[in-house]
Amino acid sequence: MTIKRMLDAGTVATVDDPHLQELLDKQACKDVMMTYCRAIDHRDEELLRSVFHPDSYHRHGFEGPSSAPKKRAKKGEHPDFVSYAMGVLATHHRTHHQLGNLFIDIEKDGKTAYTEAYFTAYHRMRASSDPKAGPNAFDTEMDYWVGGRYMDRMEKRDGVWKIAFRAGMTDWNKLEAPTSRGLDDIKPEHRMQQSRKDMLFHRRRRFKAPS
Repeated sequence: MTIKRMLDAGTVATVDDPHLQELLDKQACKDVMMTYCRAIDHRDEELLRSVFHPDSYHRHGFEGPSSAPKKRAKKGEHPDFVSYAMGVLATHHRTHHQLGNLFIDIEKDGKTAYTEAYFTAYHRMRASSDPKAGPNAFDTEMDYWVGGRYMDRMEKRDGVWKIAFRAGMTDWNKLEAPTSRGLDDIKPEHRMQQSRKDMLFHRRRRFKAPS
């Protein structure tokens, strides 16, 4: 999938069959949900902004506009969720978000959907000695796990589904000292990168059989 196609997640065709239309709409909503996770884990601001309508509202760690890039930020504050998220993510070495149960209820108007997505999120927090560590850092790196649900109202505008309102629900969390080992033995190209250096963005060039 090219960057352009990633940014176009949520785009859906219009068909005459109402049952097929509902399936297409649900798949488009799923693509938006999953693109959100991809953007978060790669700290891709452009991709993250692409899943929200300009007037989208947020209640998940931050309350306010989801994506308002033109809004001026006051010192020490964030104008929108995306800005807030980019700041939080920078305090972690890596993250891993995945979705489980997905429920999508398309309203009769065919332009509004209410969704529930179960998620599990892993974060490797930087130690307090790291210049990029957050204010809640510990003396050592820590593993922070969260299980919850993304509750969205999605809207289809001009044939594109995006998030219009998001609330995050926390069902459980766990904080513990890291126990992983051997990650540094894995080649960087085969480890998750919090950027577009990740293998994901270079598959067409790298996925070639040896000559």
